[in-house]
Amino acid sequence: MENRSKYYLPVIAAMVLMLLSGTTMAANNSTGNRIWDADENMSLEYTWTALSYSGFYFDLDSGEGSETLTISLDSDSDRNIGDGDLEYSTTPIDTDFEQGDWGSYQVIGFMAERYFAGYTDDTEFADDDVSLISDGILTKVLQDDDEEISFYSGSSLVLEEGYELNLEEVDVNGNSVLVTLEKDGDQVDTDIVSSDDDYIYEIELGEEDVPIIVVHFNNIFQGTETNAVFVEGIFQISEDYIEIEAGDTFGKMEVDALGSDMITMENSDSISLGRGDSVTIMGKLKFIVADDNTLRFGPIVDMSDPGTYELRGTVAEDEELEWTPLNFEGFYYNIDEGVGTESLEVKDLSGRTIDDGDLVYRSVPLDVSFEHDDWGEFQVIGFMAEKYFAGYPDNEFTDDVSLLSDGQLSEVLIDEDSKRSLYSGSSLVLEDGYELYVVEVDLDGSSVMVNLVKDGDDVDTGIVSSDDDYVYEKDMGSTDDVPIIVVHFDEIFQGTETNAVFVEGIFQISEDVVEISDDEKFGEMEVKSFDSDQIVLENEDSISLSRGKIIEIMGDIAFNVADDGDVRYYPFVEVSTVPSQSLSIDVNSVIEEDEKVEITVTSRGAAVEDALVMFGDEEVGETSTEGIVTFRPGSAGTFTVTAEKEGYVSASEKVEVVSSDDASRTLVIEVAPDTVVEEDTITITVMTAIGGDLVEDAQVYYDSKDIGTTNANGMVTYTVKETGLHKLTSSADGYLEAELNLEVLALEAKFTYSNLQASPILVKTGEEVTITVNVANTGTAEGDKDVDLKINGTVVDTQSVTLDAGEETNLAFTVSQEEAGTYEAQVGDATVTFDVEKSSIPGPGIIVSMVALVAVAMLIRRNERKD
Repeated sequence: MENRSKYYLPVIAAMVLMLLSGTTMAANNSTGNRIWDADENMSLEYTWTALSYSGFYFDLDSGEGSETLTISLDSDSDRNIGDGDLEYSTTPIDTDFEQGDWGSYQVIGFMAERYFAGYTDDTEFADDDVSLISDGILTKVLQDDDEEISFYSGSSLVLEEGYELNLEEVDVNGNSVLVTLEKDGDQVDTDIVSSDDDYIYEIELGEEDVPIIVVHFNNIFQGTETNAVFVEGIFQISEDYIEIEAGDTFGKMEVDALGSDMITMENSDSISLGRGDSVTIMGKLKFIVADDNTLRFGPIVDMSDPGTYELRGTVAEDEELEWTPLNFEGFYYNIDEGVGTESLEVKDLSGRTIDDGDLVYRSVPLDVSFEHDDWGEFQVIGFMAEKYFAGYPDNEFTDDVSLLSDGQLSEVLIDEDSKRSLYSGSSLVLEDGYELYVVEVDLDGSSVMVNLVKDGDDVDTGIVSSDDDYVYEKDMGSTDDVPIIVVHFDEIFQGTETNAVFVEGIFQISEDVVEISDDEKFGEMEVKSFDSDQIVLENEDSISLSRGKIIEIMGDIAFNVADDGDVRYYPFVEVSTVPSQSLSIDVNSVIEEDEKVEITVTSRGAAVEDALVMFGDEEVGETSTEGIVTFRPGSAGTFTVTAEKEGYVSASEKVEVVSSDDASRTLVIEVAPDTVVEEDTITITVMTAIGGDLVEDAQVYYDSKDIGTTNANGMVTYTVKETGLHKLTSSADGYLEAELNLEVLALEAKFTYSNLQASPILVKTGEEVTITVNVANTGTAEGDKDVDLKINGTVVDTQSVTLDAGEETNLAFTVSQEEAGTYEAQVGDATVTFDVEKSSIPGPGIIVSMVALVAVAMLIRRNERKD
C-alpha cells in the first residue's frame, strides 16, 4: 500500500492543480463553473449564468444569455438552502428569424427551456410590438426555417398542431394565389397572397391578436397545365401556452415579479441538499448532489426524453481558457467522488487563430470505487469526453493491471451491485454476447458450478463458493490476464426442490480496446505522450476560429464559434437519448360517429397496459392488459389520437370521424408505391373508407387536372413529373369527395458506405494492407461518385463508381506505410484501424549498402594477402 500511495500522489496533485486552474477564470470564484465544490474555495454566494451552464438558453452570435440562478449558502457545509436563498431571473432577448427579411423576434429561457416571448419593432410582418411576456404568457416556437418548398394547386402545406395551408387556385395572371387554412379538417381562414409576400394567420393569445403562422410566398408560377407556388420561410408558434403571474409556484420556486423585461423567482420553502439526492428545482431543472461528506452539487437538465442534447463548456470571449469537468459538462465527471480527469486549454489565441501546439488536451487516470464496495477500486480515465477503463490497482480479485501504460483503453460495460437470484439451468445475461450459466449447486450447498458462454460457445467453466467471486480473464493486446468479467456470488441455497444462487455485484469491461500510440492523430489533435500517469495531445496544425463555424477538434468534441466580430466560442459534445421503447397506435383512419371503436396500443408488437389515450382533447382512458381501450366519438371531424406512458415515446395518429349518414358514402385514396419520385407511374386506388369496397368509375384529379376514371378494381394509373407537394382528389356519384396530399421526391442518387474492413490488421512497414468497403446507392436515381480513401484524415486514393438506384458494389484499396504506428482508414463516415510494426528485414537501401561494405572488405582482404 505504501508503494501505491507514492505512485498516485503525483497524479492526484496534478489533478488538483488542473481543477483549480479551471476555476481561476471566475472572479472571486463566484461564477464560471457548473459544479459548486466546497473543496475548491468557491464563493458562498454563487451564480450560474448562460455563459457557464449549458442548460440555460444562450445566443452565441449575439453573446446574450437569458437566465441566471444565484444561491446563498451560510457555510461550506450548509446543506439547507433557506427561504429566498435561491434566486432565479430571466430576460427576453432578440433573435433573428431564419428567414432573414423578417427581422427579429423575442425568445426567453424559462426553467431551462426555450420559449417565444414576443415580436419586436424589427419584426417585418407585425404591425406593433407584441409582448406575450408582459401578459404573463409564454409559448413554444414550433417552426422557424427558410427551406424552399414547392407545392401545387390543390395541394397542402402541412404545419404543426393540425394546421394545413391549402393552395386553392392561382389567378390567371400568375400574380397571386388563393389559400385556405384548415385546423383538424375545419377551415379557419382564407386569404389571397401575392408573389414575394407573406401569408399571416393571427389568433388571440391572452388579450392580444398574435401572428402564430407566417409563410413567405417567394414565387408564383402560372403554366398551361401546372400552377405552383414556391415557399421560402415558415414561422409557427404554438397556440397552447403557459400562463405566469406573481405568486405562481413552479416546483420549489415561486414567481416574485413579472414584467415585459424580466421574470424573477425564489424558493418559498427551504431546500435540502442531502447526500446523493437529485432535487427537482423547477421544470426539468434539477440539482444533483454528491453522495459524499463534502458538499458538491450542480444544476442538470432532465434528459430522459428522447432527443439530442448539447453539453457545452463555459463560453470564452476574445480570450484563452481552460476547460475541466467543473466548467465543461461534456467531460467525464464522477460527482460522488469528485473525480474528473480531462482538461482542454487554449494556451494562446492570436486573433482567430490557435497556433500549432497552443491547444492542449490532458487526461489522467484516477481511482474510483466499484459499485460493489468490497472489491475496492478500479481506474477510470476520460478520453475525448468518453469514460474509459484504464486499469486495476491492487484489489480483492487482481494485482495491478495498467491498460493505459500499454496504450489501451476499454469501456466499462457493467458496474452494479443490485441483488439477483439465479436457479440451476438459468443464466445471467451480460454484455458483448456473454452469458454466465448456473450449471449445478453441490450437494452441501457450499459451491456452484458455472459455465461462461459467448455467442453460444463455451469459453470457461468454474467452481465458485458462497461469498466468493467468479473472475474471467483475457489477454487484451499486449496486456496479459486482464479480468474482463467479475461476478460476486453472495449466497448459495440448496433446497429439497429448488437450488438457487444470489448474485450481488457485477463488473464487466469490453474486450475491444481503443489503442493509443505516440504521434497518433485524433481529429485536429496529435498524441504527444502517454504513460501510466497521463495522456497529452496537442494540435499539430493551426486552428482557425472562423465566424459561424463548427470546428471538429477530436472525437465528439467540437468548438462552436459565433457569427460575430468578437471571437466568442465554446467546446461542446452532443449526446442522444435514444428511446428504449416506442408506442404504436392501431385504429381505423376513418370511423363512424357514435359507433364504438377499439384503440390498441402496442410497443414492438406487445400490448402496453395503462397507456393514457387521448382522442383530440378528450381523455379516453388507460389501456387494459391487452393494450385496448374503447371509445365512442360523439361528433364528426378530424381528430388526433395520442397515447403516452412514462418510459415510452408517445405515439399519435390522425382519425376522421364521419356522421352515420356519410359512413357508407365516404371514400379514401391509396397510392402505390409508398415512396413516389418524379417520372414514377403510380397506381391510385379509390375505395370506401369503411368496409374497403373498391369503387369503379370514380373520377380522379391530380392538382385539379382530370387524369381518368377508376376501373373495375378501383384503380387508375398516372405518371408524375414535378417534385413537391400535390393534391389527389376523387369523386363518384353517390359518394363524398376524397382527397390526399402526395409528396413527389426528386430523382437523385444517395451513397452510403458500410462493412469497411482492413486486411490484415497487423503488418510490417512497407507491407500492403487491403481496405474494402461496400458502397450502396440508396437514393432514387442512378449516380456517379468519387469514393475517397483517407488515411489519418488525408486522401490517399480515389475510385469512381456508377450505381443504379438500389445497386451496391464492393471497392478495394491497397495501401502501405513506411512508419510504424496505428492508422485510421476512413471512407465516408465509416472508419477502421490497422497497425504497422517496424520491419526486421532491411530495406533496399540498407541491403545495397551492406553489399558495398562486403565488397570493400573483400577487396581490402585481397590486397592484404598480396602484401
